[in-house]
Amino acid sequence: MTRNSIRLAALASIAALSLAAMPAAQAGGPQGFEMHHPEAHARAPQGFGHGQLVTVDWVLKNGSDDQMVTLRGRFTEHIRGDKYEFVDEQGNGITAELDHDRDWSMVHRGALVEISAEIDRDWNRTELDVRSARPLGK
Repeated sequence: MTRNSIRLAALASIAALSLAAMPAAQAGGPQGFEMHHPEAHARAPQGFGHGQLVTVDWVLKNGSDDQMVTLRGRFTEHIRGDKYEFVDEQGNGITAELDHDRDWSMVHRGALVEISAEIDRDWNRTELDVRSARPLGK
């Protein structure tokens, strides 16, 4: 074998090993892009920015415990302690927790907000644990 053919064989071996070491295509699809369907968002890594907007109805029917979601709506009622009624743009309500250890001064009763929240699902109830809220105007 000549020197060039040895080099060529070595490069081909390195290329083949590099391809073999690459992970196979993932069933969940590319990560880090805006998801176009809430079902796809449910399979993606959670907690990285804002995802696809969902509704209270979607959360109640499809949401899983500890899943991060984004909703738009209004806080309409104080239930007790750190629990509030959150009503989405479709008029469906859910209990949402605003932890006392955070600054919620940007949240006003009846004002439109976009929230990022973690779903808290038990066997007999589903609530939202709000992580952040962003006012959207009136």
